[in-house]
Amino acid sequence: MSSWERFNTKLKQVLELPELRNKILFTLGMFLIARAGSQIPAPGVDIIRLQQMVEGNDLLSFFNMFSGGAFGRVSIFALGVMPYINASIIMQLMAVIVPKLDEIQKEGESGRQKITQWTRYLTIVISAIQGFTACMWLQSVGLVTNPGFLFIVNTITVFTAGSVFLMWLGEQITVYGIGNGISLLIFLNIISGMPSGYIQAIQKFSGSKVLAPMLVFVVLITIVVIWLITVVQLGVRQVPVQYVGRGHSAGKSKVQQNTYLPIKVNVAGVMPVIFASVLMSLPIMLIQTLGDKLPAYYFMQRIFEQTHPVYLIIFAVLVVFFSFFYTAMMFDPEKIADNLKQSGGTVPGIRPGNETVEYLESVVTKITWVGALFLAIISVAPIYLFSVVGLPIFFSGTSIIILVGVGVDTIQQINAQLVMKNYKGFIK
Repeated sequence: MSSWERFNTKLKQVLELPELRNKILFTLGMFLIARAGSQIPAPGVDIIRLQQMVEGNDLLSFFNMFSGGAFGRVSIFALGVMPYINASIIMQLMAVIVPKLDEIQKEGESGRQKITQWTRYLTIVISAIQGFTACMWLQSVGLVTNPGFLFIVNTITVFTAGSVFLMWLGEQITVYGIGNGISLLIFLNIISGMPSGYIQAIQKFSGSKVLAPMLVFVVLITIVVIWLITVVQLGVRQVPVQYVGRGHSAGKSKVQQNTYLPIKVNVAGVMPVIFASVLMSLPIMLIQTLGDKLPAYYFMQRIFEQTHPVYLIIFAVLVVFFSFFYTAMMFDPEKIADNLKQSGGTVPGIRPGNETVEYLESVVTKITWVGALFLAIISVAPIYLFSVVGLPIFFSGTSIIILVGVGVDTIQQINAQLVMKNYKGFIK
């Protein structure tokens, strides 16, 4: 059976399951709503001039990529899901700093609901602040037809409502659809900008002898990066575990079972890259808004260009930091060691209890360094490489990591649904 036939067989199995089929259709329906909203412009802005500015500015193109083109059209979804991501980062950092928040998080479902509700409220506040910043920038560059107080109030209201609605869409996808809703919306935004990104690259080198080699270069680099990201995303460190249970065979009182505890090389997934990208956008927005009113404006503008070594180093450090931060949130060695002890499981050569906790912490730290450094390198290397040959900023490791990471996570969720119904996974 060929690969295409196997794919068709798995696709038929997905469509034969009503629950899974409905989840996928619901997700696609939410995608349609998100894309429709990104086409609705907010009033009072010269969109044609703004799009020209976006096409000629790598920083603005980066914002536009994360909003799926909504920023370039000043649509009601111009802020995208960035306010929600900012709010999530703040709440997660506060949970580490403020013991009371950490206690609330550990209260179970009720605690998580409280944190989620506070994150929503904070999203509204951040949306209003970012909306005000966007309004001031639009007025400062002369893109507003009727600047003033009324324009600011109307636009902030529209942008905030759009961002909150996108947050709600993401939550609905997570609950009723398939995959992580917020990550999938970012995935959708990047995918929607791919055709224009390729067209822009082709137009730039149109008529040049380097067009064909350039396209081949881009395709090869993209394939290699996708393969590497997939390998790391699926890679696991197998920690051996022995379980001892009662047996019934003659002369044997116990039967030993050997298995392993799988720890992903990249526990944090694509979240470190998303968090780092959003945080790096904040000083850029400030620079664009305040302009030469900002102290050391020209210096700040230069070092926060996406191809500047300082920008790339800070971005890489943030990716590494959030890899460890998110892994610490997702992986609890004490809880795992306690579960192993209660179920009669032990790591060979390691005593149950504190020794197991220390061993698991050591293993996770080592493999997190591998995953974090890989994400950092893949995030910054293509940006520099493509900038050298003059390709648009769209072709970056950040966008590829998000696309592949979210795609792999979603496929794994589909696989889990198929396995529960006694089917083999969508991808072996």
